[in-house]
Amino acid sequence: MLLILLFVVFSTATEQKTNTTATDTKIIIIDALGREVTLDKPAERIAYTHYSVAEVLKAVGAWDRVVARDGYISDEKFYPILDKIPAICPVRNPMDINYEKTIETQPDILILPKFEWYGTTEEIINALEPDIPVVFVDTLNPDSFCDTIKIIGMVTGKEEEAQEYIEFYSGIYDPIVTKTSRITQEDRLNVFYKAFSDTPEQIKTYGKEMPGGNEFFNAAGGKNIAGDLPFAYGDVDKEWVLEQDIDAIVVMCWDQHYPDTFGYAVNDSELASESGKEIQEEIMRQDVFAHTDAVKNKKVYLLHNELLSTPRNIIAIAYMAKWFYPEEFPDLDPEALHQEYLDRFIKADYNLSNAGLFAYPA
Repeated sequence: MLLILLFVVFSTATEQKTNTTATDTKIIIIDALGREVTLDKPAERIAYTHYSVAEVLKAVGAWDRVVARDGYISDEKFYPILDKIPAICPVRNPMDINYEKTIETQPDILILPKFEWYGTTEEIINALEPDIPVVFVDTLNPDSFCDTIKIIGMVTGKEEEAQEYIEFYSGIYDPIVTKTSRITQEDRLNVFYKAFSDTPEQIKTYGKEMPGGNEFFNAAGGKNIAGDLPFAYGDVDKEWVLEQDIDAIVVMCWDQHYPDTFGYAVNDSELASESGKEIQEEIMRQDVFAHTDAVKNKKVYLLHNELLSTPRNIIAIAYMAKWFYPEEFPDLDPEALHQEYLDRFIKADYNLSNAGLFAYPA
């Protein structure tokens, strides 16, 4: 009887220890939509959409776990083995997911951006869960971006790498915001953001529904003059622009429209700089902007689209802070920070002194 009793006690203790260990390995996170998502262990097979998510995965060292990707990225130097990873969404709509192809890749998780204006979040969740956990992250909001890095670090088991990334990001963001937060709303520059458009006649910008749109300009000490408009990304009338008090204009420049000017693939930096000046002057000549203080004071700035729609937006914030308030940031060097980011986290062989533009004036 004593032997039987000892066997039962030992077996029960062993079972409890095993159950406790299994519970401890579970990963529970609250995603950007406020949903609780549980994983039994760090994801070893990852599907994602949107290139901003791709960049966080690369920066925390989890790119080798990606089995399904967005349709936009094409730089195999930045993202190795692209040709072996199937795309599950088209170039310009990260929420238009090919469910069949996603399921075929057998991912442990699908990570998506919090782009609620597409209106398909519930559809995606219902189509894939519970078999494939779905996590939404806010990759474009600088105020909460460190939380996003932490979430992706947890679900990939790359928490130490994520913490290093957070320290780098915060090391740029916090000192800038410490200074710009002292600027009152009345004293902030009124900034018009000219977003990407398909034709020169279109004038698109970010409204209040764009995740991180207002926070992005606010961090640099600016004020998005379209920040109260009821959309995420949309057209504004020329008449509306003519009525606005615009102190600075920030222009998104798509490298596909300016392949010899913007991006890492450009190898003539001097020619790229000359082209940047021409683009700036072209914007300043447009009658919709000619009346503004931004043009009169030559506060018209160009930013490569990838500095605006990826985690590299911290570099864009540094550029804008330097442009808007040069006397407050005499030692801030956005290009040096950009190079450090590439060397430490992307680990691609890029030399910005031999590349195209990412900002103008640099």
